[in-house]
Amino acid sequence: MRRRDFLLGAACAPVMSMSMSMSTARAAATRAPRLVVLDWGLVETLLALGVTPAGAAEVADYNASVVRPLAPPRVTDVGLRLAPSLERIQDLAPDFILINSSQETQRAMLERIAPVRAFAVYTEAGAPYRHAVDITRELARLCACVAQGEALIGNTAAALARHRARLATQPDARAQATYVMRFFDARHVGVYGARSLFQDVMDALAVLNAWHGATDYWGIGVTGIEALAAPATRVLYFDPLPPGVARALATNALWHALPAVAAHRVAALPPFWGFGMLPSAARFADALSQALIGTAAA
Repeated sequence: MRRRDFLLGAACAPVMSMSMSMSTARAAATRAPRLVVLDWGLVETLLALGVTPAGAAEVADYNASVVRPLAPPRVTDVGLRLAPSLERIQDLAPDFILINSSQETQRAMLERIAPVRAFAVYTEAGAPYRHAVDITRELARLCACVAQGEALIGNTAAALARHRARLATQPDARAQATYVMRFFDARHVGVYGARSLFQDVMDALAVLNAWHGATDYWGIGVTGIEALAAPATRVLYFDPLPPGVARALATNALWHALPAVAAHRVAALPPFWGFGMLPSAARFADALSQALIGTAAA
């Protein structure tokens, strides 16, 4: 090698090294962070964005309750949502731990491992669908997938508009106000109303909710089945039923006397997590429109 070529290469080496370092930094800045997620609504949103968390809470129960999108086998189960395994989380070495606002009591403990980000979808003020849209954008920015975030928001809005238009062609499907509920046992239910994601979807589909009673900040009113006695209504309940409930309802005279049940305007909905975000909203809109059309035909 000639002396001039050697000196030229030596002079360029720091520049090349700096360029490579800058490229590596840019790549690190744009990659999705390594995440552990303790809230299922955040998990479903990340998966819908194409981001797979390193770890999540109660993965098997998430898949059974949320149903779609499924968490793949490579997502490590870090234990309970309200009592996760700190050892498992630490082993995953996350960049961030994501929680919902009701899990704030865990923040100090979790921040010993990694920075914690908390998100408030369900609040006393309600409007979980609007909050879900805002938080989807936050998650998309955090994970460097802004375009995917906007696509998820747009596709969800389009799905709701499509189901609203579908129901508009079936007047009988929206002829009665509808109770949407979950059985706790054969005599007690949780009815979804104001401040629930399901209420926001019903509003978007122009479906009247038959429940006007009080709800907590998750949007649920706990009541006995006798409160579902409004005339000209229908009842939709979520599967799966708790053990023994189907057998008890079969001989429950109060249940069979309810106007909706007596008129055969009652149907089961597939399993749902009641505190989801946009993926749950789109899936609920589909399930709701199918159930309303089905019970109208009955």
